[in-house]
Amino acid sequence: MKPQRLVLKIGTNVLQRPNGKLDYNQISEFTQLVAEIRSQKHEVLIISSGAVGAGRELCEFDSADNPLIQKQILASVGQARLMQIYTDFLREHHLTIAQVLLTRADFGNRASYLNIRNTLTHLLEAGIVPIINENDVVATEELTLNFGDNDWLAVYVAGLVDANRLFYLTIAPGLLKLSDKNGTGEIIPEIRELNQEVLDHCFPNQSVGGRGGMESKARAAGLAMNFGIDCHILDGKEPTSVMDVLSGKKRGTHFVAGDKKPASYQKWLAAGALSQGRVKIDSGAEKALIVHKKSLLIQGITEVEGHFESKEMVELCNSDGKRIGVGRCHLSSEELKQFLENKKQISSEKLRNQKAIIHRDHLYLE
Repeated sequence: MKPQRLVLKIGTNVLQRPNGKLDYNQISEFTQLVAEIRSQKHEVLIISSGAVGAGRELCEFDSADNPLIQKQILASVGQARLMQIYTDFLREHHLTIAQVLLTRADFGNRASYLNIRNTLTHLLEAGIVPIINENDVVATEELTLNFGDNDWLAVYVAGLVDANRLFYLTIAPGLLKLSDKNGTGEIIPEIRELNQEVLDHCFPNQSVGGRGGMESKARAAGLAMNFGIDCHILDGKEPTSVMDVLSGKKRGTHFVAGDKKPASYQKWLAAGALSQGRVKIDSGAEKALIVHKKSLLIQGITEVEGHFESKEMVELCNSDGKRIGVGRCHLSSEELKQFLENKKQISSEKLRNQKAIIHRDHLYLE
C-alpha cells in the first residue's frame, strides 16, 4: 500500500482499566501497533487522552476541592507521566516521540495555525511520532475556547496535516444500529453521509471518564468526510484492527471521505477560525450560497448576534437557526445591526451596489 498519513485518536477508557488506573498491557499493544504502522512507511500522529487518569495514580484530593483546579493539577502531573510511559514503550521499538499540547486558541490565529502545521510536518519528516493532547492546564471549562473533547481536536489536526485517514479507537466496536435501549445492535459498516438517521443511532451518554461520546465522534467524522479524509471508529481494545483496515478488510464503522478536498484556508475556516458572532440569513441567501456558490450579500441577512469587528469570523445560520457554515465578515456587528434597523429606508439600487458581506473566498459551508 502507498504510504499514508494517519491520525490515531485513543480514548481515555481504552487506556485505563475499570478501576480508573492505566492499563499498561493495553498501552503496550497500542505502541506495538504504532511501531508496525511505522514499519510499513506510514506516518502517524497520536491524539491521546489519559493525562488526567495518569495524574490520579499519583495524586489524591479531598472531594471538597474545586473540581476545575483538581482537573488542572491532575492534567499537569499526569501529562508528564503519560509522556514518560509512551517514551519508554516506544523506545523499545526505536521510536522517538514529541509532546505537542494545543488549545483551541492556537487554531484561531492563521499564523499560529500554519506554524503548528509546519512543526508537525517537520516532526513527521524527521521520523518522530507526535503525541498530541489538549492543554487542559490552561484550557478551562469556563472558557469557550477549548475543544470540548479530543474527538474534535483529532479531526482538526487531521485536517491541519492533510491526513489520509483518521481512526477513533474507543471501547465500542463501531457505530451500532441500536435495536434496544441497552445500546446493543449490529455495527453499521459504512456511512457516506452524516444525517439525522445516523445521529439517532448514537448512544446519548458519554463514556465514563471521558468527555466525548459516540455522537461527538460521529459529528467529528462527518467533518472529516467533508475534509476528504476517511474516518474509522474501531474497537481500541483490539488495536490490530487498524492494520486490518489498512490491508483492505472491513472493521468497525467507515465514514467514507468525500470526493473533494477543500483548500488549507477553507479547512482553517471550518476548524480553526474562532467565530465571534452569528449571522442569520433568509432562504434566498441560503440557496444562493449553497446552490449557486455565490457570496453573501447584505440583503440576505435577517438577524445578527454577538459582537464582532470588521474582518472577523462569524457563524452562518439559516432561517431555522441551523449552522450552515462560517465566514469572514466584511462589516462589524454594529454596522450590520444598524443596516437591519434602517433596511426599509435603503433603496434597492444602493443594496445592489453593496459589497459582498462575506466573499465566497472567505466562506466555508458545512
